Amino acid sequence: MAGTLLAHVLDKVDPRRRDRRLSTSPQPPPPRVQLVVTPIGPKLPKLQAYHSSILVDGVEYSFGGRGLVSARGRASHRAFPRAPGETRSFDLGVARGADADSLRRKLEPYFRANTYDLLRKNCNSFTDCALYYLLGQRLDKKYRCVEQIAHTADRHACLIQALSGGGYQPNRNADGFSVEQVIREVRTPQPVHGMLGNHTPRPIMAF
Repeated sequence: MAGTLLAHVLDKVDPRRRDRRLSTSPQPPPPRVQLVVTPIGPKLPKLQAYHSSILVDGVEYSFGGRGLVSARGRASHRAFPRAPGETRSFDLGVARGADADSLRRKLEPYFRANTYDLLRKNCNSFTDCALYYLLGQRLDKKYRCVEQIAHTADRHACLIQALSGGGYQPNRNADGFSVEQVIREVRTPQPVHGMLGNHTPRPIMAF
């Protein structure tokens, strides 16, 4: 107690002492980020849909009808018939200048409950934004064909019904949503650090 009080007094006398002390204090390691995907729906030629989420130090973040939710492990994948046998995890390295708390603060306002739309605002949308926020990475557009289909829905009615099990209805709460706008607003991209260095992993299409 006396030592803490003395340190506080000395910090008041010499603020630079406090800065030096804090700069030498052990810092927590940067959070490790993983991408988790499970194939879902029918196996269509040249098109495989996925449910995706991210793990930040083992805590999962995913987007669905309840909005942005978190859980230990890969909880959101358990509801899909092809999990866990076909579930895959990809280690993407560590985030710099961002963590799970800041991820939630930044993205939760964009991914509220009851705003999910299978075509226009899905897990793919959240994964894209989250990876960019944490790592400065994007999902390759060629793996995001669902969004492209959304713009020509009447020409792909059969495909949309197959992906949704015949139950797709547009969600008006998703009107006006734009991944690109979210990405512009949340942060400047950060370099990737860790096992993958600056290498961008193979993009994955995900719902």
